[in-house]
Formats: sequence, C-alpha cells, structure tokens
Amino acid sequence: MTTSRAWSNTVLIITYDEWGGFFEHVPPPTVQVSEAERGVGNRDGRLGFRVPCVIVSPFARRAYVASTPFDHTSILRFIEWRWNLDPLTVRDAAANNLAEELDFNGPARAAPALPPPAGQFALPCAGTLASPEWLDLRDLARTFGWAV
Repeated sequence: MTTSRAWSNTVLIITYDEWGGFFEHVPPPTVQVSEAERGVGNRDGRLGFRVPCVIVSPFARRAYVASTPFDHTSILRFIEWRWNLDPLTVRDAAANNLAEELDFNGPARAAPALPPPAGQFALPCAGTLASPEWLDLRDLARTFGWAV
C-alpha cells in the first residue's frame, strides 16, 4: 500500500465494531439522540465503550494518541467534511471529525521501512497435511445432493 501511487492521498481507518468485553474504567459518553434512535430504544444517547482506532496515512502523526473523543460516526463526519456532504443524522452532524487528527499542512510522511519478520511463512503447520488429500469435494456434493 505504501508503495502505491495512491499512498500520497490515502487515509486508512482501522477500527473495531465492538469493545471486546474487557474492563473499561471510562464511562461511555452521551450524544444527542434523534427521534429515530429513540424509536429503536436508544433513550439515553450513551455511546458504547471505547474501541481501538488506528489511522494509517501520510498525513497521520507518528506515535501519537488522540485524546479527543471520537465514535464510529466520526468516520462519517470525516467523509462528509472531505466531500462537502450533508450529515446523514443528528449523531454524525455532532460527531468530532477524524480529520482533526490529520496534519494536511505538514510534509507528507513516508511510511517507515520495516524489515520482514523472521521465520518461515507459507509452509504447512506442523502435523498437518501439505495438501488436503482427505477432502474430496465429490463426497461433499453427494452429501448435499448436488450434481457431481
């Protein structure tokens, strides 16, 4: 990706859709709730627990941790800001924009050169067959009554 011609215009956002069930010492913040959200049971506007988010881009600051609260609609807010689109909902209209964490005025940063990890890759795991000779798709097809 970083060697692509598109790298100079890339913003890759990696996030989780759930928090994972680990203990969280920070209570979830609240946001404004639309009537549509009230209709599906979101009465208090409480967001979920924090989830990790990583931004990979030549505009991202290295070794930086943001303290601004963002949520999943912050991604929508960023897209709406970038292409001058109207917000889809009250929630993304009020969300913090992820673009606030990018530096568009500084020099574009090249990706750091990382050595390939040591080890053997693309080899079968110990104790497994190099090829799945035991798997005959014709048997599977017959099991489900498919034509062979």
